[in-house]
Amino acid sequence: MATIHDVARRARVSVMTVSRVLNKPDKVSAKTIKKVKRVMDELGYQPSQVARSLVKRRTNTIGIVMPDIKNTFFNSWFRSVEKYARLSGYTTLLCNTDEDPEDEMKLVKTFLAHRVDGILIVPHSEESVKYLMKAKVNTVLIDRVYEGIDIDFVATDHYEGAVRLTEYLIGSGHRKIGVLRGPGILFPDIERHRGFSDAMEKNKIEIFSRYVHNCEFMEDKAFETVTQLLQDGDPPTAIFSFNSLMTIGAIKAISSLGLRIPRDVSLVGYDEIPGNEIFTPGITHIKQPIEELGRNATKILIARIENPRQKLKQNIFLKPELVIRESCASVA
Repeated sequence: MATIHDVARRARVSVMTVSRVLNKPDKVSAKTIKKVKRVMDELGYQPSQVARSLVKRRTNTIGIVMPDIKNTFFNSWFRSVEKYARLSGYTTLLCNTDEDPEDEMKLVKTFLAHRVDGILIVPHSEESVKYLMKAKVNTVLIDRVYEGIDIDFVATDHYEGAVRLTEYLIGSGHRKIGVLRGPGILFPDIERHRGFSDAMEKNKIEIFSRYVHNCEFMEDKAFETVTQLLQDGDPPTAIFSFNSLMTIGAIKAISSLGLRIPRDVSLVGYDEIPGNEIFTPGITHIKQPIEELGRNATKILIARIENPRQKLKQNIFLKPELVIRESCASVA
């Protein structure tokens, strides 16, 4: 494997000159840069990123902490982050926590040990966020925020999305609405449930507690819950799922019972399910601006990395979009 000394000898320049071409090209003539880079290509020389990071005190890497890689929302969001990070000269390192707070803390510490320049995190635990703040690491929260914690974040207005979807169901005549929610400890879940509750109260419609269930944002839990709900003597006429995984579980449960959407039960959800463009009927859902989420979060984090003296915190809420498909029938 070629070394920096081999490059210097072949190019007939000093090792210091090669180093400057790599780290401080503004101090080297264009002619010398061209010659040194040509020799690097000839020898197949790859500069040591560890050595360069010691010189620059920066690794040009961003750690991504994702809670559930099975969730298509997070997959799409990561693609957006990776694209904008790469365009800005940064490499991304991805890890998955499976919504486990202990694993989340371990992975955060691992990223810090590898000296990442910053972290984008969709946190399950407030403790991980507090740890990052204490360690003074450049951090941006995605999707999930915590009251009283002063840190950059980018999220969708989950409350508004839930209000719009609930009012759409109410406008279609539904009064008995089943809800598939999470455990009630995460910001999106809390805000979506608050939006649903406020919309029902505003329209003077009773919320039946037996229709509202914690499915932990999991497909199998949603399958079990919807199966039980629809076999009850007084089932809901519509189901509102708080994420795409639970929506898939609901679809499977409805199908397994020999029922059809929306003839027998209406179904709406937060986030688009995989293949929704070809699924029949298409599921009415709230669409989050995933590209904007990724772009804004990456932009804020890189600005923090490259301008550490910046003090103003950025808190961004993006507008959701109601996408109406064929999964909701009108109730007389």
